[in-house]
Amino acid sequence: MKRGFTLIELLVVITIIAILVASATTSWRNAQMKGRDGKRKSDLKAVQQALENYYQVNGQYPPSVSGKISCDGVTGFIWNNSPAFTCNSITYMQQLPKDTVNQPSGPGYYYTRSGVNSYVLSAYLENTNDPDLTGLTCTPQASRNWCVTNP
Repeated sequence: MKRGFTLIELLVVITIIAILVASATTSWRNAQMKGRDGKRKSDLKAVQQALENYYQVNGQYPPSVSGKISCDGVTGFIWNNSPAFTCNSITYMQQLPKDTVNQPSGPGYYYTRSGVNSYVLSAYLENTNDPDLTGLTCTPQASRNWCVTNP
């Protein structure tokens, strides 16, 4: 009697292992995607708080320049490259966040002031099935699918 595995048995085991690896990889990628989306939401909530602090001091939201927050309406703070979101010697945020996955070529964060009393912050969420994408009360900037606005 010969000992060992038949070719069929080996193929079955290899197939099962391949299915398990594919399933684990998909789950891992989904978890990473949801984690990045969670960070995007958290980033914009933090920026939203900084904008509210600015509004409390100045009675209006800061101007926007090409999707960036600005103090003077001419030069905008670059997402994650400016030393701080500081206007008139008051620091509202130590550093503006940056969407590291969707930059530099893809849609990053975007700020639009629509009148002195309203704004829209937009981002692109990778998970197109995210429940937060339904029932938005604001219109995201082009190439972005999620937004927050002033409360």
